Amino acid sequence: MAQARKTRRKSTSDSASRPIPGWVWMLIGLLLGLGVAAVLYLQGTDRSPDLAALFDDPTTETTAPAPVPVERERVPSDDEPRFRYYELLPQDEIRVPESERAAPAPTVPPATSPDAGEPVVLQTGSFRRFEQADEMRARLTLLGLSPNVREVELQGDTWYRVYLGPFRDEDRVRQALERLRTENIEALRLRHQG
Repeated sequence: MAQARKTRRKSTSDSASRPIPGWVWMLIGLLLGLGVAAVLYLQGTDRSPDLAALFDDPTTETTAPAPVPVERERVPSDDEPRFRYYELLPQDEIRVPESERAAPAPTVPPATSPDAGEPVVLQTGSFRRFEQADEMRARLTLLGLSPNVREVELQGDTWYRVYLGPFRDEDRVRQALERLRTENIEALRLRHQG
C-alpha cells in the first residue's frame, strides 16, 4: 500500500497578514486631509460672495449689485505734469498745534574716549525697557561674552545700558570688538568710571 503523501497547502491567511505599504497610508492620509480641508473651506463664514452664490439656494431670489462704473485713467499730455503728488501732499498734511508737540529728545552727554592704558568698557546698547536690555545681555552671553546691565537716569527717564568689561588689555578689547562685528552688533568704546 502506498502511503499517501500529505501535502500542506498554504493557507490564504498569509497574504492577508502582509502589511500595507507606507505610500498607501500616505495617500489615504493626504486624501482624508484634503477632504476635511475642502469641507471646512466650503462651510466657512468668510466665503467670498462669488463662492457663496454657488452654494446658496437657487430658489431664493437675490438682487445683483449695481455695476460700479470703472473710471479710466487719463493719460497726461506731454506739456502736463505726469505726477500730481506735489498737489496732493499739501492737501493731506495735518498740522499739529504747538501745545501738542512732543518735547525734544533728551541729549546724551558726549562719550569720553579712554586714554591709552585706562580701563575700557564697551557699551552695546541703551534701551528704555529692561526686557530689551535683557535680550541683548542674553545674546551677548551666548556669544561667550560677560555683559552686565546698568540702570541710568537721564532727565527723568530710566534707561538700561548693556556693557562689556572693564577691559585693561587692548588685545581683549580688539577680540571683543571683532566678535561683536561678526554678529553685526555696534559697540561704543568708553572710559571705565569706577
